This record gives sequence, structure tokens and C-alpha cells, in this order.
Amino acid sequence: MTFVEHNNREKANKFAEYVTGKPLREYLANKVKQYCGENISVFDGAAGSGQLEQFISMTDFHAVEIQQESCEALKTNFPHAVVNNQSFFTYQSDIQVDAIAMNPPYSLKLKDLPEEDQQAIKELYPWKKSGVVDDIFLLKSLTYTKRYGFYIMFPGIAYRQSEKKMRELVGNNLVELNEIQNGFEDTSINVIFLVIDKEKNSPEISKEIYDCKTQKIEYQESDTLDSDFSWVIPKKPVEKEEIDIDQVNAELDQMAIDHLEKHLASQLILIQFFNADIDLKSFITRCHKVLDDYLLMYNFAVGLE
Repeated sequence: MTFVEHNNREKANKFAEYVTGKPLREYLANKVKQYCGENISVFDGAAGSGQLEQFISMTDFHAVEIQQESCEALKTNFPHAVVNNQSFFTYQSDIQVDAIAMNPPYSLKLKDLPEEDQQAIKELYPWKKSGVVDDIFLLKSLTYTKRYGFYIMFPGIAYRQSEKKMRELVGNNLVELNEIQNGFEDTSINVIFLVIDKEKNSPEISKEIYDCKTQKIEYQESDTLDSDFSWVIPKKPVEKEEIDIDQVNAELDQMAIDHLEKHLASQLILIQFFNADIDLKSFITRCHKVLDDYLLMYNFAVGLE
């Protein structure tokens, strides 16, 4: 099947949308298969042309998309999908699917949304007074899944104060907190990939860094969620160079000796060939005194006479 994609950059910019590259779609599909298996029902509240679901084995696909052109492309790609051409915030349904798969728009401001959308959000989440609505995309969509949610999100939701309530509500349901590198066709930003399980109640989570360019997991670790509801995005440890302090000391000693020897040689040349009035013998005597003084201090320090 030839997959039809709609990516009107002008309109996509308006709705803060970015098109996922093929490796990221495959990464998501593998995660969905790992937790949910195959032949499942899926919901996407910001579906675009359905590109995110391209490699997921689905029996049912419920989609919400605000752009008419994207809806037409989605229907071509998934003829049996249930497609709703409307705002996700005013969408209402009692569906319960096996998995949510979403890459919602990033950093849309609540105050910039149409009044109808703002009112719908206020009714469901009265605590949401301002800021961006990344958290509302996630929380509202979770109501349509029996258990699992898979999200590609802007990293800000992991640490911004305005999304703390969302992190608190997700709580121990968070299973994976991953960083995705080189995942998009039209932007170089890194994003986070979340796996949420509504039946999980323990604070342990897994983390990884996945590079879509190399299609490899660059780093993995296990972690425990903080009690202050902050999500710490994984970072690959920087390998520290091991320093041989004895070797460094020996090199510094040799540099000091070499420098002194070069200075003495240059002074001697000036005396021999240019009759320079330099008291080199006095300088050598002073050097001897410095060396003798430190030899005495060394012997005293280590208990020698």
C-alpha cells in the first residue's frame, strides 16, 4: 500500500504539529506490540494522516483530526477508521480502546485556543487556568484507553511547573520515560516517549535513549519516580578520562627541568658569543639554594635527617 501523507507546513505550524519520521513510527509500533500485542484497537486524538499508526497492527482505529485535508488522507490510508474532523478538546466519546498512540501538538497556549475549546477544558479540568495544553492532550486521551497509552511529547512536560498536576495524576502509572533523538522529518528537536499503564502502581520505571538516525538504543537505565512529581529525562553518562597522577607529576617535573636547562643554555650562549653582562654563576647559586632549601624541607616532612 502506498501511504498517503499530508504535511502542509503552514497549517502544521499553526497547530504546532511535527511529522514523525519512519524510524520513530516503527519504534512506537514495536512498543505497542511489546505491551499490547497485535490486532488491537487504537485511538489518536491528533491523528494527522495516520502516519503514526502506519506500522501498528490494528483491528480498529478511532481518530480525531482538526485539519480536513489530513482527514481525507487518513481515510485513504485507513478506509475502515472512524475519523472525526474536529477539535480534540470538544470531542466526546465513550470508546475504550487497547492503546492510545499520540504525538499531540506541542506547546499550544490555552489562552490562544477558541473559546469553545477553552470552555471544554475548563469543564473537565477546572484546575487548568493558564499555560500550554500538552498536559490536557495526554490526560483527556487517557480516558479513552482500557489500560495503555503511548505518547511522543515535548520534553517540557517533564519539568515545567504548569504540568506538575498532570505528573501527579499520572503518578506511578508511568512505565517508561525515554528520550528520542532525530525522530522528525522537519525539526531536529529531541522529544520524550512515554509509556503509561493505568494498572501500574509501583514507582519503578525504565528509561532509554533511542537515536532514530542510527536506529539504536544508545543508553538504558532503571529508576524510581521522585516524590515531588518531577520526571528526570535520561542522560547518557559522560565518560571521565582516567588520570594517572604519577605520570602527570613526572611529566611536570621533566618540563621544569627542561625549561631550566634551556634557560641556562640560552644565557650561556649570550655570554659566550655576545659578551652579555650576565651573572650566570650567581643565578646557578640561587637555584642551588632553592633546591637545597626544599630538600631540607622534604627531609623534615618525611622524618629524615
